[in-house]
Amino acid sequence: MEVESIKGEILKLDTEIRSLMDKMAEADDVVFAYIQQRIKELHSRKSELERKLQTKARKRMAINTKPLVEPLAMWDTLTVQEKHDVAAEMIEVVYISHHSEDIEIRFSI
Repeated sequence: MEVESIKGEILKLDTEIRSLMDKMAEADDVVFAYIQQRIKELHSRKSELERKLQTKARKRMAINTKPLVEPLAMWDTLTVQEKHDVAAEMIEVVYISHHSEDIEIRFSI
């Protein structure tokens, strides 16, 4: 699946989920259970597509490792504070997913 296709599918799923959530307030117990099950299915599919999108984004991203060569060459001789300083300089943000084991590291280099 292409990135744009995945994004489009995610938008469709979001729209259907919102529509079903709007209907929940007026539903009786039986219909409510069906709507709730459908929302779970849609959410599961959406999560799967989001993981695919993240994987594709990671594969496309090239990291310039040149600034890391010198610090990594002497990594074993650095103090903990120096290692922390190098990491703080090189890493912009780390995202950790609560729903899966995905970790995304965004480098500032």
